[in-house]
Amino acid sequence: MSAGALFKGISESAASFKVRFEPEEVAALAEALSLGTAELQAIAGAFSYLEQKHHDSVIQTLLRLSRIPQKAPKTFEGFDFSRIKGRDDRALRQLPSLSNLHARKNIAFIGPEGIGKTHLAQAYGNKCCELGYKTYYLKATELKAKLEKAIAENRAESVVNSMVKPSCLIIDEVGRRRLDSECTNLFFDIVDRRYEKEGPNTLILTSNTPTNQWGDFFTGDDALLCALDRLFDRASVFMMKGPSYRGQECEVFSVEAVASVIKGVK
Repeated sequence: MSAGALFKGISESAASFKVRFEPEEVAALAEALSLGTAELQAIAGAFSYLEQKHHDSVIQTLLRLSRIPQKAPKTFEGFDFSRIKGRDDRALRQLPSLSNLHARKNIAFIGPEGIGKTHLAQAYGNKCCELGYKTYYLKATELKAKLEKAIAENRAESVVNSMVKPSCLIIDEVGRRRLDSECTNLFFDIVDRRYEKEGPNTLILTSNTPTNQWGDFFTGDDALLCALDRLFDRASVFMMKGPSYRGQECEVFSVEAVASVIKGVK
């Protein structure tokens, strides 16, 4: 590697730590310290190692703050796309590209239990974190509890802001609980403000219930519920069908209890 390439590499690595160290400055320092090519390569290698460590630390922090379960992390590589058939299967296979995130489009996975909705939602969130995008995951029941607590503690504005900031917000199992009028108002405030925010604003929703029945999960007048349209103004809705993935590794044993036979001992 030429000296010029080494100077540039060291400069770029320093930039990852938000330190401005121009290639010309690196060259001047190398000359002042009489550094040879081998020494410059060692310095470049150390910077590269630290840069990777910093990158890995950032990703781990994003994953931790996302609240996406990491005990057995869901990935696109771990999803069996070979089971997916249909005229629109290509759209599902393109999810790993994160095109929806870059296009500022929402995603909804609709279908029965065990079809893979949560897996895909969490895999999308994990991928976002790996690429440096802030992500936040919670179940709809947790969102309800979070909003109710915020109202009770007069912290609604703070909680709404926390739901607006992430580039990708995932709400799992929509429809498990009905939101009262106050929580409904806050939910649609989140939807509206995410719709208007700059930059990536993808909202991912999963549910067992078709979207045309989602109005039953909220409390409010028709004008308010019209805000549901904003969820799907720009969205990819995947209507999923098929057998459940769950229980594929379950072993079933047939056994029978019989009467005890106790023999006397003389």
